[in-house]
Amino acid sequence: MPQKRRRSVITGVAAVLAAGLLAGGLALTADRSVDEPVIAEGPSAAGATSGNEGVVVITRDGPDLPGADVLDGCASDDRQLVAQYDTDALGRVVLQCGNPSQGYEHIRVRHEQDWTEVLGGRGSRDWDDAMLTAVRTALTAPRSGYPEDAGDGKVCFVAPVSFDDGSRPDREPFVKVIVSATTDRVITAYPTRTDGC
Repeated sequence: MPQKRRRSVITGVAAVLAAGLLAGGLALTADRSVDEPVIAEGPSAAGATSGNEGVVVITRDGPDLPGADVLDGCASDDRQLVAQYDTDALGRVVLQCGNPSQGYEHIRVRHEQDWTEVLGGRGSRDWDDAMLTAVRTALTAPRSGYPEDAGDGKVCFVAPVSFDDGSRPDREPFVKVIVSATTDRVITAYPTRTDGC
């Protein structure tokens, strides 16, 4: 049986803090006259500008994510890749189609209504547009102090949520993303009232 890969969450947190300090130092010396994206790749880059680090910014209008072609593959393969993220703490993390216990399918079954309520009719985005934007930001530009060890081989990321008009969700203004530290897969992502794990 292959040995399971283990990562020290403390090492990951130290790497995140070091990267944050380096980025902060570089930002102080950079020209501040231009807003540059926090994340230069992927669908969530729209609307995320400097000054919003660690904040999920959900644009009210934009492309349908992840797209029908991706989700069509979920019908036949629960390991189908929905999205992948390069994180400082864990390296490459994936969101797979999954099943009722983890991944996109778990999030759809358990939290679609929660994400729909977060959107509250703002713009034309679907629940999974908001969810995928939140997951990308929480994993690739996490809030200061995250990720945290969530126990049982899981790592927790938390970030505040806002919309591109500057408003925030009324009831659940934060997102929590739980990742398996042993498989590097997103287990779940849901909006929450609290900013902690």
